Amino acid sequence: MPTEWERSNEVIESVCRALNGDPTNLDLASRYWMALGDKRDGRSVIAAYRAAALASSVGVAAFARAYRELFDVSGESPRLVYFDTALIQALQRNRSELPRTDRENVQWILRSIGVAPPSP
Repeated sequence: MPTEWERSNEVIESVCRALNGDPTNLDLASRYWMALGDKRDGRSVIAAYRAAALASSVGVAAFARAYRELFDVSGESPRLVYFDTALIQALQRNRSELPRTDRENVQWILRSIGVAPPSP
């Protein structure tokens, strides 16, 4: 009989495979993010939400909320090492379209990685 840890890893792997097949699917990204539980870190935010953030402002908002959640739970701030130019540009480009809380989360991410948000 599989242990709880083994069952958890099977769920994570299954959702990860589905997300790899449809990387902009926010439902799958959220399921993957939730399945990770206490295994979440900055790399997993990128793995779950990067493609969605590149694709839409809704994806950017989800990405920013996940990073804020990670920080609130673990204290882990965004680190530049996880961000490429395309992702930074997507955050900058979509920031102004977001509701206030999501926009503030994006600004926090950009400041945390040492990138000044563009002027409004």
